[in-house]
Amino acid sequence: MKVLLISANNEIVPYTVYPIGLDYVAGSISFKHIVKIIDVNCTGIQESFIKGVLDFLPHIIGISIRNVDTTDIITPSGYSQSYIDRYKKIIDLIRDKCNAPIILGGSGFTIFPHELMELLGADYGIIGEGERLSEFLEKFESDEDVNAIPGVISKGKKGIIPNP
Repeated sequence: MKVLLISANNEIVPYTVYPIGLDYVAGSISFKHIVKIIDVNCTGIQESFIKGVLDFLPHIIGISIRNVDTTDIITPSGYSQSYIDRYKKIIDLIRDKCNAPIILGGSGFTIFPHELMELLGADYGIIGEGERLSEFLEKFESDEDVNAIPGVISKGKKGIIPNP
């Protein structure tokens, strides 16, 4: 199966953050699947991003949501800036060109999984450790119930929430 993993974090202040969690996830599935990583910090969400998606033709797409906002209280307005609209734009661009199912994950997603599933219109989500993606892909490929995996939720279904 061809799996595209996207680091959706494009914040560069105070510095760019390498998507190490996504690398761990890629490493946990690369022995069985063809894996490509797109880091939005490198591509932006312009033509090169869409070209990367279309050239790979993934069967499934995982999007890592690291942060939901800046948590910066020193912004001019005094409020942190939400990234949810950025993530929605990424998903909308993908949906416009590709019909692969989308799985959300990452530390930001884990904080608000049900809310982000609904707001972003994803097909699946993985709460907690992203290495669960390996088991998810096995069950997904064999048409088994992925919601039986602790930490996996589907559009419209709550799933089993794992203990921290």
